[in-house]
Amino acid sequence: FIEEHPHSSYATFRANTNALEDCSVSEAIYRKVVSEWLRSRSSGLPEITSLALGRAVSLPWVSQQIADAALEMPNWAAKVADASPGRRDSLAEAAIRDPELLHRLAVPFEGTDYVVKGISFEKVLYGSAIEHSSHKDAGTTRVPFDAQLWLQLGPRR
Repeated sequence: FIEEHPHSSYATFRANTNALEDCSVSEAIYRKVVSEWLRSRSSGLPEITSLALGRAVSLPWVSQQIADAALEMPNWAAKVADASPGRRDSLAEAAIRDPELLHRLAVPFEGTDYVVKGISFEKVLYGSAIEHSSHKDAGTTRVPFDAQLWLQLGPRR
């Protein structure tokens, strides 16, 4: 469900009513929940500028897309192997802001008053590619697979 914050310009995508319980959300359910929320929003509510998505691992298709995007970057394995922990977040930025991921996240906004302008993130976690990507031959290469995510929204003109 989507939790709106009264008198605020942001909303939060919730996978579950119990914040302590893990729950995975498929791409189809994400699209359905977001599109139904957008269609049912009252016109009197404040304009939304951000939608908090929570952790990428709650949306396994997002987590896998991030890991796959990292592996597709030129020389990813060498870059991440040599990177300090602080440098890894800047390496992960290109994978998290992958145009294909943004397109997939933007689908439920098509035909609405809103457009996805970008994505922001924090707290990137890394793990082995064999566990988190669709590239099962990538072995233990470290890939980003989880982060706190926010969609940046704007009015459709």
